[in-house]
Amino acid sequence: MLTLITVFFSLSFVGLAGWTITTYVTKEDSQKLIKEELGNLFEITKMFSVSIKSLVQLLLKASSNSGGLTSSNPNEIDDQLLNFVPHTKEEEKAA
Repeated sequence: MLTLITVFFSLSFVGLAGWTITTYVTKEDSQKLIKEELGNLFEITKMFSVSIKSLVQLLLKASSNSGGLTSSNPNEIDDQLLNFVPHTKEEEKAA
């Protein structure tokens, strides 16, 4: 069953990649939109990988403590979690 699901996703990915390349080459008016969407996809993938990395670090840190995420200061946990959230451009300008 797992092999069937893997084959399905692999073929879907190859089909989508081929369709994208074909459209990019043949339709000049769609090239700008395809570039934007691929850029968006890259940014989303990058943010997803950063989120997964942060989650793993948080879980490792929580697992290394015998009591988990216990702290004398409850705001400390919130501050730790907020460090994982990417800042927007407006927040960076204000800081």
